Amino acid sequence: MLARTIRSVPTRINASLAALVVLVHLAALIVLPAIQAVPGGVLVAMMAIAALGTPTHWALVHEAIHSVLLPRRAANGRLARVLAILFGVPFRAVRFAHLRHHRYNRTRWGREEMYDPAECSELAAYALHYLRITVGLYVGELALSLLCWLPRPVLRRHLYALCPDTSDGTPGMRVVVDREVLSTSALAEIRIDAIAVVALYGGAFAIYGSRWPILAALLAARAFISSQLDHAPHHGTPLERRDHALNLSAPRWLRHLLLNFNFHRAHHRHPHLPWRSLPMVADAEPEDIPFAQAVLRQWRGPVALGGGDAPGANA
Repeated sequence: MLARTIRSVPTRINASLAALVVLVHLAALIVLPAIQAVPGGVLVAMMAIAALGTPTHWALVHEAIHSVLLPRRAANGRLARVLAILFGVPFRAVRFAHLRHHRYNRTRWGREEMYDPAECSELAAYALHYLRITVGLYVGELALSLLCWLPRPVLRRHLYALCPDTSDGTPGMRVVVDREVLSTSALAEIRIDAIAVVALYGGAFAIYGSRWPILAALLAARAFISSQLDHAPHHGTPLERRDHALNLSAPRWLRHLLLNFNFHRAHHRHPHLPWRSLPMVADAEPEDIPFAQAVLRQWRGPVALGGGDAPGANA
């Protein structure tokens, strides 16, 4: 009975939250700006709601990546594509990027805050780090709608390079690349979603007209929030532990907003459990800290391999 409860997808809650996300974005991007009589203050308020809902919006896409947004696979995939397009990304592309994160977490291909002084100067490392945690992550996701149009051989070469076999014998993701990204049907789906993203946001900017800075502010806020939160549970954690992250304490209202994203080690160890079940399997370790502290400590800067602050594991 407990096992069934843990694996139970909260379908009604997820569907209700997804419907709210869709309605807010349709109102903010298309309906309200098309009505000239709507005051700018109302548009700003709607954009603020959409921006502040970024953690929940991404969490719903994240649930879909792991096929636990809705219990039926086809419905899960359809709703996932809608939510991802509203977020500004092709779903299948961002799903591959996230699954790659799970495969290479804390290896040399998945430790974003680390740098090797023999290969990168301290100045460049700091610049790249602060760019990544402020807007870089989301800008990279937006770029997927353009990068997906590169010729298939070019995509294959670069994706293969990002997905090698690891030193512990774990196979790379070349088979996944060919099946989930570069197959005819997969690449077509990614490109269709990319067209939808460009059409949606290009159309929204056209509708906003002279009030376009309001829409630009939404994207800037989303870029900052997404980029700040994404790597916080991994920053400074031990290397070569691919199922490791921090379980971060947070007040109840924040846990609800994040859909328990703060229990990140629990997710990495049980990636196919729905968000509502993560507190049931979350444990505590001495290095676990509050969520806000984990986000803020990224501003100390990147960590040099071999330095005194480097995580205690083999590089």
